[in-house]
Amino acid sequence: MKKIWQTIAFFFYLIGAAILFSLAAFKNKGRSTHKYGVGGAGTLKVIDRPEFPEHEFWQAGKVFPLQIRHGAVTFEDDAAMDLRSASFKLSEHPEESPLDIIMNTGPRTFRDIVEFWNFTLASVRGKTEDEPVSSKGLETYCQSEPIFKEIFAETLRRAPDSFSQMYYHSKLVNYFKARDGKVRYVKYRLIPGDRGIDSGVISGEDWEKPWLQKRRSDETRPIDYLRKEYGERLSREPIIFHLQLRLHDDIQEDKTTIFTQEREWSEETSPWLDLATVTIDRTLSFKETEKLSFNIGRQPDSLGAVEGFSSRDPNSVNAARIRIYGLSLAVRSLIYRENGEFQKK
Repeated sequence: MKKIWQTIAFFFYLIGAAILFSLAAFKNKGRSTHKYGVGGAGTLKVIDRPEFPEHEFWQAGKVFPLQIRHGAVTFEDDAAMDLRSASFKLSEHPEESPLDIIMNTGPRTFRDIVEFWNFTLASVRGKTEDEPVSSKGLETYCQSEPIFKEIFAETLRRAPDSFSQMYYHSKLVNYFKARDGKVRYVKYRLIPGDRGIDSGVISGEDWEKPWLQKRRSDETRPIDYLRKEYGERLSREPIIFHLQLRLHDDIQEDKTTIFTQEREWSEETSPWLDLATVTIDRTLSFKETEKLSFNIGRQPDSLGAVEGFSSRDPNSVNAARIRIYGLSLAVRSLIYRENGEFQKK
């Protein structure tokens, strides 16, 4: 009976989240989150000698066209303390793609759709006119959920040097069905070409009070300095990333250790392995960038998102994102048709 009620609850949370994201899309006249971003295009080349099991999609040496969009989840101001993203599709088309991968800074995320919903409500509860999110609501929520406060702080980056100098994680669990017939699970991350620092990682007061996200008083760079830096860098040279994966073997008993988002997989049993080299060699125009849509449901049969339809299942976030992103795209398409053009700010 408990499982039945949790399944019913999942659909109520899903409907509520879909409504909130749709309203946000209408308010923003476009994307419901990650409104401010910049895009690029290039290629993804699978490395010649992979260390992971032979795979139908990730074939050694295979080259895909690629489009990528970087953004911030909330703030227009690039100097604010915010979550940063790197979402890419292996296609030259704005929507259709054999694979989309959506990544954000920080390795962990919501434990289930209930936390996703509670955090979303907290971010708008008590919001003032000059706040894109409610600092008071986030403070209250972080203090009531210490483990989430830690996870939230891990995702934030304060005034990073470049979109090309951060580490981005896919976080949610996907299938990895290798040619040996063995089912495994996979996570991805995108790291800088020089394998250097993760720029903008927070500490000190920022770590203790992650809800205070506005730029510091001594910050003088323009609000779009990251987006400008990205274009200027590409005008001089390509931007290089390494796409990596980590695998986890399937287990027959309790899969909590695989699916939970509150802790990472063990580096000993699931080390990061190089998968491909990403080369970004041109900037996308504003219109090209805003046409891009991403959905973790766009995956080949040999991969695919693990879904869960219980409100307390960690994979319920996967299931929700697939459906919310599809609805968000429909709302954005309607807005763009009505306006006749993209809204640039």
